[in-house]
Amino acid sequence: MKHRRFHRSKQNTPTSRPGARAPRPTAPTAKAASRPAAVAAPVVEGVLQRKPRFGFVLSETPGRPDLFVAGPSLNLAMNGDRVRARVTRAGGRPEGEILLVLERAHSTVVGTYQPARGAGRPLLRPEDNGAPVEVTDLNGLAPAADDLCVVKITRWPAAGTAPAGTLLEILGRRDDPAADLKFLLRKHGIADVFPSEVEREAASFGDDVPPDAWAGRRSFFDVPVFTIDGADAKDFDDAVSLEKRPQGWRLGVHIADVSHYVREGRPLDEEARRRSTSVYLSGAVVPMLPFPLSDNLCSLRPHVPRLTLTCLMDLDEQGRVVHHELHESVIRSARRFTYEEIETLLQGQAAIDVSGPVRGAVLEMGRLARTLRERRAARGSLDFDFPEPYIVVDDRGWPVDARRRERGESHRLIEEFMLLANETVAQSMSSAPFLYRVHEKPDPAKMEALEKTLRAVGVVVPTGLHDGKPDALQKVLAMVKGKPVEPVVNMMILRSLKQAVYAPKNAGHFGLASRAYTHFTSPIRRYPDLLVHRLVKERLGGDLNPGRQEVWKARLGAWTADASARERVAVEAEREFLDLKRAQLMTRRVGETFDAVITGVTSFGMFVQPTEVFVEGLVPVAGLADDYYIYDELRSQLRGRRTGQTYRLGQKVRVRLAAANTEKRQLDFALETPPRGPLKKR
Repeated sequence: MKHRRFHRSKQNTPTSRPGARAPRPTAPTAKAASRPAAVAAPVVEGVLQRKPRFGFVLSETPGRPDLFVAGPSLNLAMNGDRVRARVTRAGGRPEGEILLVLERAHSTVVGTYQPARGAGRPLLRPEDNGAPVEVTDLNGLAPAADDLCVVKITRWPAAGTAPAGTLLEILGRRDDPAADLKFLLRKHGIADVFPSEVEREAASFGDDVPPDAWAGRRSFFDVPVFTIDGADAKDFDDAVSLEKRPQGWRLGVHIADVSHYVREGRPLDEEARRRSTSVYLSGAVVPMLPFPLSDNLCSLRPHVPRLTLTCLMDLDEQGRVVHHELHESVIRSARRFTYEEIETLLQGQAAIDVSGPVRGAVLEMGRLARTLRERRAARGSLDFDFPEPYIVVDDRGWPVDARRRERGESHRLIEEFMLLANETVAQSMSSAPFLYRVHEKPDPAKMEALEKTLRAVGVVVPTGLHDGKPDALQKVLAMVKGKPVEPVVNMMILRSLKQAVYAPKNAGHFGLASRAYTHFTSPIRRYPDLLVHRLVKERLGGDLNPGRQEVWKARLGAWTADASARERVAVEAEREFLDLKRAQLMTRRVGETFDAVITGVTSFGMFVQPTEVFVEGLVPVAGLADDYYIYDELRSQLRGRRTGQTYRLGQKVRVRLAAANTEKRQLDFALETPPRGPLKKR
């Protein structure tokens, strides 16, 4: 899977780190929750994202924050339910209570089976720590204590009434990798099997693209076109071409024409809309489309014709797009490149089985990509450089290592071309109904908190940061470049920004400093990109008439909200699976000591990341000596101590792994040798 900046939203929640222990939320009492409001309070609707002791009603309005929910009303709903909630406290982080459930997300729940005790019924303890579900019917199955199971709900929770259901499936024991994967998919409502009618429709297109399928399309058979992906990539949905011109370049970004096969209203389309996105789980993928399409007909394999939608851009020597065209097209990829192979060519080294024209195109791409990156930086675009985590697993699916996948020039090259194509398409569709990727300006309160945190770690705060000016954020990123504190500061800035969402109205993209941005380049794995392709093709074909425009306007609002919600589910599932595999990996290393770096500080402990293995865990308050305190984001101190050692973000420490809890996906560390003497401010 390619690394895409800002294409994945980051949850800014207290438990967004592996091993995080959420601070105790302020919860309304049962009496308060049931008391009618004297003055009508604002009411919102949205999907509930549930955590162990609290949750968030996800905002469906750009610029409006999620609604924090805790207390008795939380037990009325289950994770993923669409709810109506009343705002009980406005402000920077609004709080509220659930009034009723509008739509149930899942008819099943997953958790740990507990046999009956005494005269009671057996229970299923949900993974999200919601109210226990009474198992009223074992359905002929014989689960053992602590088995991972699935229960079909027959009685929904209500005030004073627990949910109940019938045992549907025994997934297995928690230490079975196969059970882990099924368990996580069932928990988040991610289907791992396609309905039979969807499979039949996908198979009906055959294995090859016949010549009559590209009649009337623009052919790029005479241009060196190739794909650039990770060595472990299975689907190739984008290819690139480049021709040097006397006054600049002609760049082609060729994207698989998924919309040719996935037609509106057909079973394939309905299933893709429900899934909305592919989900990537440490070597496994749950695709949005069946494999006959995602791995074959829509995958831009080398040396075979494939149908595409092409964004052709003419650029001058300064990297400005002076002319562009959109075409329904057909390509035949000349080569399937890996990032490592492109990196070799960009460094001037020879590569096996690469023709002169292709090698020349790659070198020219490197020059153009640098020009584009410089131009984007000059306008205020932010460039975060995060290593991508990945887990190495054995044949059973058990983790054997956690590594970093660093970004090189080859990654940046393909990113620049995809960013430019997304921008160009968005700007070209500004006069028609369209689907945008929107990233709004940061909240001033978040910027104020960021300022305090940066000062706490010794970073000079530039003028304009309080107002969230892009050039100020760029200066901070430049100041920490190459320093131990760089990944920490990058993450702090990212978490201070708002989430990018899909929206039918353009509000620009703050992080990319773009006037208009969309997702056009990954229709194999994202439903919004497929919708963008349909809109583009309707406009190219002259079918986007006033009547059709009204149809799109009526649908886009609901579709964008649903896509944003499903994206969050996928991100949560991917993060949770990564945390689980990291915890499983480290169960074999409990008691070992590691050199580590402090990556986060809170009122309940500090997060550390070993340098030897790419995991992160918590040194809880109990693991810190009484004469030590944590220097947290607001310069507050732990246990009221002003004497003793101060810990700062980015500081190196020696830690011992005290525990690895796979059920909670949590790693607990303890300081092995606390640093001595006063710490000099950077």
